Parts: sequence; structure tokens; C-alpha cells
Amino acid sequence: MTDVAKQYERDASKHLELNFGATGQLLAQIREGAPIDLFIAASEDQMDQAVKAELVDSATRVVVANNRLVLIVPASATDSPRGFTDLASPTVKRLAVGQPKIVPAGQYAMQVLKKLDLESSQKDRLVFGSSVRQVLDYVERGEVDAGIVYATDAQLAGKGKVRVVAVADERWHDPIHYVAAIVRATKQYPAAAEFVRYLRDDRAQSLLSKRGFAPPPPATQPAAR
Repeated sequence: MTDVAKQYERDASKHLELNFGATGQLLAQIREGAPIDLFIAASEDQMDQAVKAELVDSATRVVVANNRLVLIVPASATDSPRGFTDLASPTVKRLAVGQPKIVPAGQYAMQVLKKLDLESSQKDRLVFGSSVRQVLDYVERGEVDAGIVYATDAQLAGKGKVRVVAVADERWHDPIHYVAAIVRATKQYPAAAEFVRYLRDDRAQSLLSKRGFAPPPPATQPAAR
């Protein structure tokens, strides 16, 4: 988003201020009246909550990118799981995932564990991170045996820090959509709408693709549930 914002500012000659955080934390800020114009959620569920609470304009809701879920291990690990089903092995002592209540990646991770009947085996092994970035840090530092993160975060870690050992089947979890919607309380509605359109433009999508994101399906304009 930082790269996209810089490109947008050059193309549109307009300033854009970004506010990053776990999706649940951002939603809480909007509820509390923070001066936010556009909400981009890493989960359909949290956007559903925003729509239900009438915090965003549902007519502007649209998917702007997709992602995948991957299983990662420390780059130096020698006796690591080779796939999600290997998580049941007693050699896996600690598995890091995002806190499901506030981190969408954690919600998706728990869906995968449930789908593969791994919930009981992982119950006492789970280490929860307050963000995907924290989960990635746990794995990079070797504090856990494995972690479940987005493919984009694994790419962000760079070579020599973590290894991707498996990609989750998309049928194991809800679609990983990044969804944008304009906040009802905004005083910058036209500008917010313009940036939403820009996010789906080829220029923005090219930058997102370089970071590992997949393009949104053409039918999601606007997205609705």
C-alpha cells in the first residue's frame, strides 16, 4: 500500500495518509470515530461487521486484491513439517497463528486446522500473534516450529529467514479477499472513491502483484454479500 500510495500521489497530485494495523483494530478505530475516509479490510467478515454497524457505505464495497495462506518454517530448521498434515507430528511443539479475534489470517488458519481435523492436536501448541507480522517474526527468530501466514508476508521475509513448505488449498478456508469500502463519516467521499477506483487500476494492481497479491475477480465491482 505504501508503494501504491506513492504512485497515486505522483499520478493524481494528491496526498494520501495511510494508517496500518490489524483489521480488527482498524475497525475499532472507525467505531470510535477516528477520522478515516476509506477502510480496507483483510477479511470479508470484518467488512460485514462494518456494513452491519453502518460504518461504511455498502454500495462502495469492492474486492481490491486476493491472497493465499502458506505454512512457513525457520529457514535453518532441519526437522520441520513438510505440509499442513505434518502439524500433527509430536515434533511440532509450537505453531504460530494470528489471534483469530482480531487477525483475519488467524481466522483463516483456524479454518484450515478445523478442515484438516488438526484442532485438537494443536490446541496446546498454538502461539497467537497480534498481527501476521508478529507471527512472521516468531518464525524468523526460531521461537516456534512453524507458522501460518499470507503468501505475501512470507515473500516479505526475504531469503534466508523463512521457508514456505506448503500452500493451503483454497477450499480449506474462506476466500482471502482484501475489501475496500468508503467510511460513511468521511468528509472526503469523492477523493476516497477515486482512490478505490485507482486500487483496481492496472498501475496499482501491477505494484500489488510484485508483492505477491493476486488480482481481484472481475465480477467484484462492487463486492456484495
